[in-house]
Formats: sequence, structure tokens, C-alpha cells
Amino acid sequence: MSEATAPVPERAENRDPDTRRPGPAALTAGSRSAAPVTASGPRSVAIGGDNLGIVSTGDGVTIHLESHPYGPAPTALASLPPKPAGFTGRDKELTVLMELLRPTVGAEPRQVRAISGATAAPADNGVCETSAVVVAAVAGTAGVGKTSLVVAAGHLAAQLGYVDAFLFIDLRGYDTAPVLPAQALDALLRSLGIEDAHIPPTLEERASLYRSQLEAMAVSGSTVLVIADNASTPQQVRPLLPGNDSHRLLVTSRHTLPTLGARLLDLDVLTPSSALRLLDTALRIADPADTRAVLQEVDALALAGLCGHLPLALQIAAALLIDDPQQHFGQLAAELACTTSPLDHLDDGERALRSSLDLSFQSLTEAQADSFRRLALNPGPDISTTDAALLLERGDRETRALLGALTRAHLLVRGVVRDRWHMLDLIRAYAQELADRYSTTTDVYRRVQRLLFDHRVATVKAADGHLTAFTGQPVPQVFAGERQALDWLDAERANLLATVEAAHLLGHHDLARRLPALLAEYLERGRYIDEWVAAATTALASARVLPVRRDEAAAWICLGAALDGARRFHEAVEAHRQGLIISQEIEDRELEGVALSNLGCALLELGAYEEAAGVHRRDLAICQEINDLSGEGKAWHNLGNVMRHLRRFDEALHGHQRDLDICRSLGDRRGEGAAWQCLGAVLTEVRRFDEAVDALEEALALFVATEDRFAEAGALTDLGVVFRETRRYEEAAETHREVRAIYEEFDDAHGVSCAWGNLGRALTGLGEFEAALDAHRRSLRMCQEAGDRLGEAGAWCNIGVTHSAAGQFPEAIEAHLRDLALCLQEEDRSREGAAWNGLGIAYTGVGRFDEAVEAHMRDIAICRETEDQYGEGTTWNDLGAPLAASGKYDEAAEAHRHAIGLFRRTNAPYEEGEAFARLAAALASDVQDRGKVRAAWEASAAAFTTAGADPEAAASRGAAAAV
Repeated sequence: MSEATAPVPERAENRDPDTRRPGPAALTAGSRSAAPVTASGPRSVAIGGDNLGIVSTGDGVTIHLESHPYGPAPTALASLPPKPAGFTGRDKELTVLMELLRPTVGAEPRQVRAISGATAAPADNGVCETSAVVVAAVAGTAGVGKTSLVVAAGHLAAQLGYVDAFLFIDLRGYDTAPVLPAQALDALLRSLGIEDAHIPPTLEERASLYRSQLEAMAVSGSTVLVIADNASTPQQVRPLLPGNDSHRLLVTSRHTLPTLGARLLDLDVLTPSSALRLLDTALRIADPADTRAVLQEVDALALAGLCGHLPLALQIAAALLIDDPQQHFGQLAAELACTTSPLDHLDDGERALRSSLDLSFQSLTEAQADSFRRLALNPGPDISTTDAALLLERGDRETRALLGALTRAHLLVRGVVRDRWHMLDLIRAYAQELADRYSTTTDVYRRVQRLLFDHRVATVKAADGHLTAFTGQPVPQVFAGERQALDWLDAERANLLATVEAAHLLGHHDLARRLPALLAEYLERGRYIDEWVAAATTALASARVLPVRRDEAAAWICLGAALDGARRFHEAVEAHRQGLIISQEIEDRELEGVALSNLGCALLELGAYEEAAGVHRRDLAICQEINDLSGEGKAWHNLGNVMRHLRRFDEALHGHQRDLDICRSLGDRRGEGAAWQCLGAVLTEVRRFDEAVDALEEALALFVATEDRFAEAGALTDLGVVFRETRRYEEAAETHREVRAIYEEFDDAHGVSCAWGNLGRALTGLGEFEAALDAHRRSLRMCQEAGDRLGEAGAWCNIGVTHSAAGQFPEAIEAHLRDLALCLQEEDRSREGAAWNGLGIAYTGVGRFDEAVEAHMRDIAICRETEDQYGEGTTWNDLGAPLAASGKYDEAAEAHRHAIGLFRRTNAPYEEGEAFARLAAALASDVQDRGKVRAAWEASAAAFTTAGADPEAAASRGAAAAV
């Protein structure tokens, strides 16, 4: 911070009269003669005329004084400190200040006035104030760059011709001995050229003389900018207000000064880009060749973040880097990130952030200081007024007053939402140091912190009661409804997650274990998966410290569910197995059922369908045994999903229908929506598309009613598949675009990637091959970025299919080979089979018929191994093409007959129609009996009619008639 000339000590008013200097109240600097001045009234005094040694008192008494003439006194009207080096990032604030400093000609100032009214008014300190003086008060926390801003504004104002003289004074408002108003006026009068002998002793007289000097300058055409730096109270500043509205006053303070009547400008920390520029500029000033900030931009931005984007901290960090030209930004950032006390590192020997913050803290009252320390006990990034009241152990009104005082001191920041507050990171670190130091002398802080933690757990439990309640069930009265509970959870999420970590570190293991389980429904529904995994991991660590083994089992199961949400299925299986083992050891049947339920879901995702089916049957038996109707519904639901993947569709429909009936009986609307969605998916598989659409629309309506956007995206995805399967490609494409938008809301990369893939398949159906390939490549990139190798394989498969549909067979071969390699590496037999089939189609396209036949036969073997009859039928149908192309018409016809039989067994009439059409073509190519050809075409038409594919049925009938 720039220094001003040190003010002289304030003169006491009870000084010995013989040593008291005369203090003319209206002498102008540099002038020692004036026109004669007369006095009137019984005690009026006039000083002036040709003889400065004669004083007329106005009552007929003339006093002769010995007078000595003085030469012109020196002035200091260019006291503005140098423009700060490397000043950056304050364009918006500079614009505001320039508008305030702009001279007003011929009209009242448009800017905010310091004092309104036409006449002088006494302030609370007895000093008269005048009107229409433009004042700006720049406030902000220690080290935010207030002085740099006003100094830069002064230099810019001078360049623009707004001002031609400056008075700068550091009021040292946060020192142990701040500059008093009288001392400040003493220094300013000296700068104005008033000699020590003519500076009056009282505050009122000095203020009057100060304004008079400025008035004289205004009359002579000079405009003065007064900068009062580092003020702590309005009382320090009011006597410094110029009397003439030609002049301007800028004030800086760590406190917001709302009663000063100034334009208030609260200075925030820099933006990340501005912070980076500050670091780069500082290094280049010291060495123009120092480009570390540019070359190490990522690490420089990380360092800036650790400095809280606070200019003083950034300048200190830059000085440390300048002092060590070989140091990497990443090294300094790592030191700051790893230390428990970052303020220790932010000290360059000349400047220390802690010292600056000490001055702010020392200005607080005892109650404010205690509140500042207590607020650091909150482990989250911000705090509500309600939670702050718990920590402060005060009522809401008193709490708001204390929080407001800390905000005006810029040690606390008022949130965008009312009744929320937060600290800048480095100020928070400082407050935590103070709280830790104070906690060693009392257990009060630990007690109130536990009180806050208990309150948060209780409130989360109430909120979870609303989220998990079925229709008609009683809910906690803490919240008016589910929407209010969700709003509270949204506002407090970061605090709640931080509370889990803090509770674990502080030894409150019971809370650290319970809280993630209570948050699970909310975190899963909101797709805050990474946070869920982190919290569940901490919960497990705490549970293993606790003596109750059930806590550990529950923590393993909670972690497994979170890992399942993160698509880390192998780890999820292991976690659920651990929970299952402990549950069985302690003979807790309810917990054993939950572990089995979650284990089966993870096994399903890994393709272990038979094992998953066995696990879900065990869960179903336990739920029926302990009369857990809700758990039984979930078991039927999960069993139905496994049966669908095993293509045992009747069993799948049965399971989902049982689940639907149970959910309806319980009033479980979300469960009912999930049951309808799965029913829709199974009905799609069995080609009952109208019923599938009805089921999916039921699901959508329930998800919309319960505000479950993520589930809504899942139902829409299945609806898009129905549209694609029924050749309604435009509707399919539009639906998948809508799905993608929803997943983007949740920042769910896997969902977005799948939506791109589904959109690409719809666009392929439309013949928009370039757009389809673009969609598939987007999906591919997202899978590669996420390290999702099976997803990457699926994207390559889709790319290959689109290339084949476009007749671009060499490109299709390359894509399917990439797909195949990934499937082999991941040992995914089902996907491997699809890759072989895609290769077979592409090989046929380039005339490599023997390789095509071999590829298709490999897929058929895999389909039989995995009992995928529908997939086997598809591949037999595709196999007919290379056989027929190589003249093996009998074998081709036999392949199509295999396909027809499999499609009939799997209730796939559309595919059956296609297989009959290909059979007819193969028979016709071999010039066989025309009656058999016609019969094949007629069977094709019948199958298409059953499938509701009228255009295809008409085409087949036409072909039959033409035979």
C-alpha cells in the first residue's frame, strides 16, 4: 500500500496560551496581503487590510500585533503515488470511477452525492458538511487491490484532464493508532501550502481552513482529487469532504461505509483470466523473457485459484516465483495445496497476507471476533443464517446483525441468495487458524460444531423422508413438501458432503457413517455420483472404526450402490459381496436382501445374467419371508430385467407386472413409473409396439409428475427405440435429441454419449449418413475420454453399420475390426458376436465372400453360446447374402429358413418378413419352382402385415404377383 507523508500528532486544546500559535481561519496559501476587511458585531474579528498587524474586533477596540511577513509556502499537490506496476483486471471498476470523476459543467452532478441539500449540515462530530461533492467509497477485503484501483483511477483521471491536483493520505484505519481526523487535516493543509504556524489547533478550524483552501483553488480553475486511503469509519472521512463540488473524493476501506453518502463500490477478487494476467505481467516486469505463466498456464491458473484470485496473494506468489526463476508454477501450487496453513507460504519477506488480515481482525468487537472464529467451524463453503445461529448460539436477529457487521468488514461475503453467507478461501483459512488456536482453551467450539452436525443429520433425515415416502404416507413436518426438501438439499449439498468428511476427521464416526446413507436417494436422483462415491467411501472408513458390524455392512452396500451409479461395476460387485458376507454372519436377513438386490443389478451390467437371476431369486425369497412388500416389488422388477436380457420375455413381463401391482398397492409412484418403463422395453422386444408406446407414455407421465428428470430421459430413450424399430425415424431422432438435452442438464457423460449413438442410428435410418457418422463420432470421443472401452466398441460398431448402409464397405471393415479388437480385450462375448456379424456384412460388400461366411458363422456360434436366439436369427439371415452371391443358393435358402424359424420363436414378425423376402430372392436366383418363390413372397407379406409394416407388406404382395 502506498505511503503518505506521516501526519503530525494532533494538537491538544488545553495547551498553554503563551505557546499556542495564532491560527487565521481564512488565509490563502502564498498570500500575506489582502483588501481591508471590516468587522461588525460585538465580538466579530476581522484580519486583513494593508497592515496585518492591526486587528479590529468590531466593538471599537483595535489591537496592534507584531506581524512578520512570510514568503510563499511550498505545496504538495502532486502527492498521488506512482501507478501500480502490473495493474490489471479492473476495467469495469475503472469505468465506474471515471464516470464519477468526470467534471460536471452547467448542471448538477449526475453522480451520487456525498451530502444532499442546499445548506451546510452539522455531522455527528460537529463539523459542518457541504453539499454536492461526489464521493466514491471503494471497499473490499484486505489485499483485494483497493489502493491500486484508486491510484490507477487518479492517473487515468489526470490523463483525461478531469483533475489537475491530488491530495493523498493514508488514514491507517486498521492500525492500532489510526490517523485521527485532525491529524489528517493537519497533513492535508501542509500539502496545500499552509505553514505549521498557521494551522489552527481545533478540528473545526482545520476543516474550515481546508475547505477554504480548496474553494480558492476551485475559483482559480483547479480541480483536486482527494484520496483518503484505508479509512475504517465514516467519522475519519467526513471532515475531509471538499466544500466545492468541482472537487472529488475517493475513499478506500475494508468496511463498507453505507452512512457516508458515497457511491459504494465493493471490490471482488479477480477473475481467473485476470489473475493469470497479473501473474504473467509481474513476472515479465522482472524479466521480459519470463514466459512461465503462459507456458504453464494450467498450473498458473491452479496457483491463482489457491491464492483465491486475491491480488495481494497473487503478487506475493509472483515475487516468490521471481525469486526462484527455475521454480515451476506447479511446484508452488503443490506446496500451497498440501500445506495446512497456506498463509505461511504467502509471505515474500516484505508483504504477508496474514499481517494484513490481522489488522482487519483487530478492528472487530469481541462479539464479532468470536462470531468470525465460530463461522470457521462450518466445514462447507457457505452457511445459512439458521446454521450460523446454531454456531453463534444467538437468535436470528442478533445473528443477522453480527453477520452483517462481518460483511461490512469484508471478512464475510453475502450470498446471491438471501440468508446465505461465505468467506473467501484464504480468509476462511485465517479464521480456521484463529478457531483452532482458541479451541485449545475451551471445548465450547467442539460442542457447538457437534450441535451443527446433529442438526444437519436430523434435517437430512427429514428431507429423505419426503423423497422416499409413498403416496399417503406421513412425512416429517420440517418441510412443507418434497419440493421444499429438494430445494434445501440443493442449497446445502456442498455443506452436507463437507460435513461427512469433517465428521470423520474429527472422530464423529457415527455421523459420518449415517449421513451418506441418508443422502443416497437424493444424490442418486440428482446424479451427483462422484460426490456419492466419495461420501460413501468416507462412511465406510468411519464404519470400520465403529464397534457395530451392521454399520460396516450397511456402509459396504451404500458404497456398492454408489459405484454402480458410477458404472464401476466390478468394484460394485466386490463391495456388495462384502456387505452380503457380513450381513449373513450377523444373520441380518433384511440387510442380506438389500445386498443381494444390489449385487444382482451389478452382475446384470457385467453380463452375468444367469448368476444375476439366481441372486435376485434369493432376494425375492427373503423379502417374502420377512414380509417386505416394497423389497419384493424391487426383486420382481430386477428379475424381470434379467429375464429380458436372457430373452425370456414371458417371464420378464410377469416380473414387471408383479412389480407394477405391488407399487400401485403401496402408492409408490416412482416405482410404478419404473415398472411401466420396463414393461415398455419388453413389449418393444416382442414387437408389441402399440402396447409398448402406451406403457412408456404411462411411465413418462409418472416421471414428470414426480419431477424425476433423469428417469424421464430413460423412458424417452426407450420410446425413441420404439420409433426407430417402427421406422418412424424422424420422431426417433427428435426424441433422442430431447434425451441428450436432459442428460446434458445432469452433466451425465454416459447418458449423453448413448443419446448421440441412438441419434446416429435414427439418422442412418433416414439415410442422413454424414450426420449419422458425426453423431457416432461424438459418442466415440466421449467414450474414449471416459475410458469406457465397451462404449467405445459400441460406437465403432455403429460407425461400421452406418458405413455399410452408405455403401462405404472398406471404412465399415476398419470400424468393425476396431470394434472386434476392443470386445476381445474386454472379453465381452455378446458384443464380439455383433462385431463379427458387422464384419460379415462389410466383407460381403467388397466381394470377400468366404471371409464373410466365416465371420457370420463365428457370430452364430457365440449367439448359441449366449442363448441369443434373436441375434442368431439375424445372423443367419445376413449369412444368406454372401452364400447367394457366391452361387451357393441352396445353402443361402437354408440359412434364411433357419432365420425364419428363430424369428418365429422370438416373436419378431418384421424380421420374419425380411427373411422370407430374402428366401424368395435366393429361390428365384436358383431358378427353382416359381410356386415356392411366390409362396415365400406371400409369407413375407403376411409377416409384414402382422408386424404392422403395411408398405413392406404391399411391396411383397406386388413381388408375389409378378412371379
